[in-house]
Amino acid sequence: MSGRTISDKVIDEHTLDDDRSAQYRRVRVDAVLGHDATTALLIDDFERRGLSIWDKSKVLLTNDHFAPPATAERADISNKFLGWARGQGMPNLMLDKGICHQLLVEHELCQPGGLIVGADSHTIMAGAVGACATGMGATDILFTLATGETWMRKPASIAVRLRGELPEESGGRDVVLELLRLLGEAGAQYRSLEFHDETTTRLPQDDRFAIANMAVEIGAKFGVFAPDEVTEAYCTARDGRFLGNPVRPDADAVYERVVELDVTDLTARVAKPWSPGNVVPITELEEIPITSAFLGSCASGRLADIAAAAAEVEGKRVHPDVRFVVIPASVEVFKQALRAGYVETLTEAGAQFNHSSCGACGGIDKGVLGSADVCVSSSNRNFRGRMGHWDSRTYLASPRTVARAALRGALTPDLYRAGAALPGGTEEAS
Repeated sequence: MSGRTISDKVIDEHTLDDDRSAQYRRVRVDAVLGHDATTALLIDDFERRGLSIWDKSKVLLTNDHFAPPATAERADISNKFLGWARGQGMPNLMLDKGICHQLLVEHELCQPGGLIVGADSHTIMAGAVGACATGMGATDILFTLATGETWMRKPASIAVRLRGELPEESGGRDVVLELLRLLGEAGAQYRSLEFHDETTTRLPQDDRFAIANMAVEIGAKFGVFAPDEVTEAYCTARDGRFLGNPVRPDADAVYERVVELDVTDLTARVAKPWSPGNVVPITELEEIPITSAFLGSCASGRLADIAAAAAEVEGKRVHPDVRFVVIPASVEVFKQALRAGYVETLTEAGAQFNHSSCGACGGIDKGVLGSADVCVSSSNRNFRGRMGHWDSRTYLASPRTVARAALRGALTPDLYRAGAALPGGTEEAS
């Protein structure tokens, strides 16, 4: 028998059917993730059918899209979701604590070797700790909530081998944007992107979260990192001890394709409107004046992201024509940033902090774009109308690039030249 990949093994180990050669496999899941906006869609059917939740301890529910609600309509959706969850006696209900995907990876339900489904496409981010995680529609999640099971077709796998040493000014966002440039939005459609971190010093966990999160923008079913010492250190620090069951590929695992990416000379990457796959090196951009800068989302709203932005703006001022909005991915991240002094540094520079939620990323609230707005964002999607008005434009970039552009008031090809991040190229902005 041919060697198996990580996703091969995880699906095999969770299969409930006797026929392991079947195209579609009935599998048990280890955890289900749901948030207010999509879980609310299944409540009526759940109650009409008289269903009950198969294992409440394995379900994580969060109020994150409308947190807090900005309109009466959204308040009603939020209240419906919360009322149902409280009525079910859900032990893992998190009210306004942050974005569901970040809360999932902060929770011990998210373990290496696990199989996780969620009512949102970016559930895939849990792959950064070696889980096979994927998003599903509300109807599929309804079935899984009631049974603890679902059906999956085993995906072919693409190995991504990351080598070299990532430059200090680049990060996980630049890595995944480069993969989008190379593979395109459909380059891994219904595939498992299996990441092998063979870099000299290993990518930090926050960089891995950014990469796994945006694997779905390449079309992937799973975006899973082969677990290693970084994975174990993260899970041990989070849980107090290592609880996971790391699944690693066989030495002779069969891949549909192997992508070799040496990150040693990787420079800042930017995705132009209106596609995450419309990626170019920042040095190939024309100068683009901006009106808005956004640091946050489940893709890049973690402590390392906020730290990078704070380092860029310390002692400087955001350009007077730019609104710089910062939304930490969770309340816990916000507290860590407070203790580290990053919140004060960014606020002194002119950034505005908002409550941890999906608000600005999804064009919901806390930074919605108008028709004339041009935004540089660390979020994961720049589809037309995604962050607000149909005519607004969003460029995707790393948190460091977002901060530099906020200082300069523009995305420029020379943004990483010494002093170029500041108005007029000066070292300090008054």
